[in-house]
Amino acid sequence: MTDTTTVRADLHPGRHRGGPFRAGRWRGRWQASAGDRESMTRSADVVIIGAGLAGAATAYSLTRLSNLRVVILEQEDRPGLHASGQNAAMVRQTVTHAALLPLVVEGARFARRPEPGFPPVGYRACGSLILGEGDHAARLRAAVATLKTHSVRAAWVTPDVVSAMVPFATGARCDGAAHCRDDGVVDVAALLEGYLRQAVSRGARLLTGRRVTAVLRRQGRVYAVDTGSERVRTPSVVNAAGAWSREVAALARAADVPLRSTRRHLLVTPPVEGASAWPIVWDDSHGLYFRPESGGLLVSPCDEANHEPGVPAVDCGILAALAEKAAAFMPRLGDLAVRRIWAGLRTLAPDGAFVIGEDPRLRGFHWCAGLGGHGVTASAAVGRLTAEAVLGLSESPAFSPLRFTHRLPAA
Repeated sequence: MTDTTTVRADLHPGRHRGGPFRAGRWRGRWQASAGDRESMTRSADVVIIGAGLAGAATAYSLTRLSNLRVVILEQEDRPGLHASGQNAAMVRQTVTHAALLPLVVEGARFARRPEPGFPPVGYRACGSLILGEGDHAARLRAAVATLKTHSVRAAWVTPDVVSAMVPFATGARCDGAAHCRDDGVVDVAALLEGYLRQAVSRGARLLTGRRVTAVLRRQGRVYAVDTGSERVRTPSVVNAAGAWSREVAALARAADVPLRSTRRHLLVTPPVEGASAWPIVWDDSHGLYFRPESGGLLVSPCDEANHEPGVPAVDCGILAALAEKAAAFMPRLGDLAVRRIWAGLRTLAPDGAFVIGEDPRLRGFHWCAGLGGHGVTASAAVGRLTAEAVLGLSESPAFSPLRFTHRLPAA
């Protein structure tokens, strides 16, 4: 059994609040700061709250599909400081949730081949192995069959093949794996910047340092958004506030959709021989993944502790949890040191599906939330679906907040 002391943090965890994929590396004329109050747009056709991947992709699709005046409000001084900049940057299509699978396929296709004029997003196809055991293996096999109908290069492989492809997966507890050759890693900052730059080039306005303090309603409909010292009149709001989505909904007295924000840790190891050529390896049954990163591995124990919105501190106990999980399900991982560790938030709905569509209590208030770790892969599809809902072109019952109305008290 692996000695848990071999999984250690070589740097003080408290100093690593941001991951290696933090966005916010730009600052240009297209972005208005909190000091630009006099240039604030006083009215808009749509106000998007949140400039992470969900909000940025929605702005991108709205400006592509319409001539509406779009304003994006971001509470931080630059976009991508939270979930959109603290993730593993993976594009993964093998999911067992039937409603999500077409969206991750659409989003992955966009990441590999963005539309004409979209800036490069640094996509690197390394492939993936999604391991499964028991009933979960059966669900992964079904996902492989569905992926093939979408022309995705996917196949089911045996544990021996897994070990031959990735020596560190030798001894993993699984009945096989879904091998998807089209999965990979993307430059998340470039993807986020691409959405925002394209939207702004078509007339959208990105305003940073704007924390929403009120969503005003009149006769059951949105009519304005306040940021404390400013007001933007609008008939339509998109709640793309990530971990803050429930707070924004409470400001509007919209439905209390039961989202929860959870903390997940990520760790980077020193160099590992041969790792740069490996695919993503994700034990979907037991919650553990790793992928190549800077000559070593980026590893996560897939923890999901509830956490308030904000910047999550690192829990040093996660190292022992990772060692225990590695010993049980991926023994070779337990021999690695840890060079860097940080944590980010993921926002989840109870049924694992996204929350996209108009609020059941407040007309003009649209949800784009609960992406549950699929935001990098599915952002292009999520943005399209949200934009179509705002424009009244279509709405998917599988993602609608209406599915939670049975548990909501009267307004």
